[in-house]
Amino acid sequence: MEIMIDEAGTFALKGAPENSWCAVAAYACPESERKKYESILSDLKRRENKNESEEIKLHQVSEISYIKFLKDLNALNGILLCTATDSGLNFESLVKKHQKAQAASMMNNIDEMKYESGKDAVKYLTSQLENLPAQLYIQLACQIRLMHSFVIRCICYFVQREPNSLRSFRWKIDQKEPHKKIDFEDAFEKFCPALLQTFSLQEPASKLDWCDYRPMAKYMYKKGDIPDYLVNKFPHLKDKEGFDIQKIVRKDIEFIDSKSYPGIQIIDLLASGLRRLLKQEYKNNEIVAQFLGGLMIQETHNNPPIELVTFGSEKKLDDSLAKIIRIMIKSCRPMIKKS
Repeated sequence: MEIMIDEAGTFALKGAPENSWCAVAAYACPESERKKYESILSDLKRRENKNESEEIKLHQVSEISYIKFLKDLNALNGILLCTATDSGLNFESLVKKHQKAQAASMMNNIDEMKYESGKDAVKYLTSQLENLPAQLYIQLACQIRLMHSFVIRCICYFVQREPNSLRSFRWKIDQKEPHKKIDFEDAFEKFCPALLQTFSLQEPASKLDWCDYRPMAKYMYKKGDIPDYLVNKFPHLKDKEGFDIQKIVRKDIEFIDSKSYPGIQIIDLLASGLRRLLKQEYKNNEIVAQFLGGLMIQETHNNPPIELVTFGSEKKLDDSLAKIIRIMIKSCRPMIKKS
């Protein structure tokens, strides 16, 4: 399984008006389909008179050609995930409050740790998280929620259809500066394990009783593997098998230059396309919503397939955007495979 990730938007706070959408998106597909999505990308470049070796961006693509690109991707088995936030609603004081609460959650189990060196490391990490710039924290939180969403939803989807694709998870994240590590990459490497553990304890992934998870056995906890102190605090974990979310996400992850990897170019076009749709900037938003929604998985209770994240301030979607979201919901792929 390949999972490509990119973001669209700056996640900036200062002076951002409402409807300043930013998105983090992932395209997850079986590795057996790589040649197919590369062919779809090549066809798009030919339509736009781009050389095969050139990178193509959304602003260089006509709307008709972009819709054809989405239609072609809909014929594959890849799945699109997205977490989005409106910077116009993310006031710095509320973001900082959310940040402190998330840092506090990382400290929940510190008293059960045996070694003082481990406790000191957690305290130091928590302090660093609390002091991240708000803009960086928002992007980090959105991306880690997206990766957690993959474990919760995509594994459930693919185990019913292509369980052998779950033998490995190869994460490819767009690298912004090819020759140096930027602040986000540094923060991600520091905080991803702790925040993923927090999310997974709050919202554990469930297994489907009728499915075969043996292909991904090396990424799972067996009964009795979960530490007693966690079981005491989270009784729902008792006698449970479960996904080792940190191993799934951290075992094979790479920040990679989009110019050299077609999969990153694919997710760049999808992330940018989702952001443009949320901003309602297409001539035919409804058609684009239909095809982007067709790449996504049905959510429980018919919730939006895009996870809309706020950091304390909420506002009802305007009628036109709510209509677009309803089209996406209607177009989603069903989670449960019909026999």
